[in-house]
Amino acid sequence: MPAILSHYINIPDGQLHYRELRPLKVAEDQLPVILLHRTPACSSSFEKVMQIAGEHLHMIAFDTPGFGNSFVPDKASPETTDYANWFLSALSMLNIDRFHLAAHHSGTHFATEMAVLAPQKVASLLLSGVIYEPDAAKRKKMRADIGDAPVIDNAGRYITDSFTLMKALCPAYDAHLVHTETLGAITHLKGRNQAFDAIYNQDFPAVFSKVTCPVMIAQASDDPLTLNGMLETIKKDHPQVKTRITGAAFLAAPEKQPGDFCRALFELTHTTGHTMNYTKYLYQRQDDSFTLSAVESPLPSPGPGEVLIKISAVSLNRRDASIRDLSYPVQADEFVPFSDAAGVVVETGSDITQWKAGDRVTSSFFQQWSGGRLNLTAMFSALGAGANGVLAQYALLSEEGVVATPARWSDEQAACTPCAATTAWRALVTLGNIQEGDTVLVIGTGGVATFAVQIAAAKGAVPIVISSSDEKLAQVKQLGAAHGINYKSTPEWSEEVRKITNGAGVNHVVELGGAGTMAQSVASLAIDGHLAVIGALDGFGGTIDVQPLIFGALKASAVMVGSRADHEAVLNFMSEQGVLPLIDSQFDITDIEAAFTKMNTGAFGKIVIRL
Repeated sequence: MPAILSHYINIPDGQLHYRELRPLKVAEDQLPVILLHRTPACSSSFEKVMQIAGEHLHMIAFDTPGFGNSFVPDKASPETTDYANWFLSALSMLNIDRFHLAAHHSGTHFATEMAVLAPQKVASLLLSGVIYEPDAAKRKKMRADIGDAPVIDNAGRYITDSFTLMKALCPAYDAHLVHTETLGAITHLKGRNQAFDAIYNQDFPAVFSKVTCPVMIAQASDDPLTLNGMLETIKKDHPQVKTRITGAAFLAAPEKQPGDFCRALFELTHTTGHTMNYTKYLYQRQDDSFTLSAVESPLPSPGPGEVLIKISAVSLNRRDASIRDLSYPVQADEFVPFSDAAGVVVETGSDITQWKAGDRVTSSFFQQWSGGRLNLTAMFSALGAGANGVLAQYALLSEEGVVATPARWSDEQAACTPCAATTAWRALVTLGNIQEGDTVLVIGTGGVATFAVQIAAAKGAVPIVISSSDEKLAQVKQLGAAHGINYKSTPEWSEEVRKITNGAGVNHVVELGGAGTMAQSVASLAIDGHLAVIGALDGFGGTIDVQPLIFGALKASAVMVGSRADHEAVLNFMSEQGVLPLIDSQFDITDIEAAFTKMNTGAFGKIVIRL
């Protein structure tokens, strides 16, 4: 890999610093890519992107005037057109007459001005994080909410205040990133204020409407400008613009998701790494649902922190069907669905040490939740709900987002565990602290429910299951359930639960029903019992009466699947106990519609799709 070199160039208003990487060989028709960074970072924020894409693309990353090693503008309040002209001037002096532009947050506003001022020079525009607000008064308020750079004081509070702010902007705390952001904030005080004044004074929607080159907007799933609805507004106003949701990175997509950033760039510039194609399956939004289509695509290469997995089996969750019929909200219009897969590592990023080609692995539901508390970035790293999932011949996953497949398990068995088994484990063990001899009420006989029965029985607890099918109640007893209640013939099933437990109630309820079962689930709990709220098969909503919680010392937990640590723990436990996932049925990918039909008619255990 060629080195990233540091250069300076003098333009009439001052000296610009830039980083450059030239690949050893570039196609004659391949245009260079110009990178513009966010505030208060500098061009170093693109180093990982340059290391990945630099094998294929000539890349130049400028330090914006006021940041890094570039000049500080003399003009008190430069406009976005000033920044655009500074960059265009530098490119002219470098004899670069046509180029692609890729920009992040603040840089997107300067890049868009460049595309309007010099349409003959800008071949394409990749934007990540734009302030799309046509109302000048609202932009003024947003600028006021951000505030000016802190005043340098004798006590050095401006340093600690800047660090506190930057840490707050990094939900998944990254010490190196926060340190870099803080240094940028405290060493470029004037530049920060100038840049923010410029971008908040700009009427971005009006400028954007004049862009004529191809545009893609690629934003992290947890980017504030994705979450606050601006991306949806852009899509509504400009349906011709391609949008892409990338992995969770909050405000630092080039550093935290360099692979996704590069893949968006490759797609826009028609650059490929591998010459091999593979098949992926896309959910594509229609008026009343997502359609599922097979698409041929160039095989991607893993970036830093990523592993490329050849998928052999995936399992279907209720969530996948709910996303398809639009009852589970997602922001993206097109993405690879599904979260649960197993296969083998075929290639790793250059910095990977814990995995190697040939390792059998299983995806974890959240790609950025290794353990501990769930945070915003971890929540938005879930596979298959806007950000890409695993219904494909190959999938790129985080090195922290896979676990080792148990040695004696098939890929079909392992693929059943990322969502359902991990959820059941977190409900009963991580949050519920299940003990030998406890009683456990499980609502239903689907994937999470059957895992809950198996885990509870293996822990020495007493599972009780409710279902509308006597046949399934007989089957679930084969898994270790001690009692079964048919809620059709026994509509007041909480009373039957009390009878079974000699009036005491159960220690745990694995609540998968939702609005229709919540009240009876609470009524079934013993003193100090735990209600694990997981699903909504009978509809979202319902209420929980606080009084029995207080006087019964009850605990209620909303279970959001679980961390990688939870996933590893349940796999280890099941392997040690000789407990295998229960597979209801298996389908080939060519018969995937039959798998959805089976899901809708009610499965006993998990549904697996073979790729």
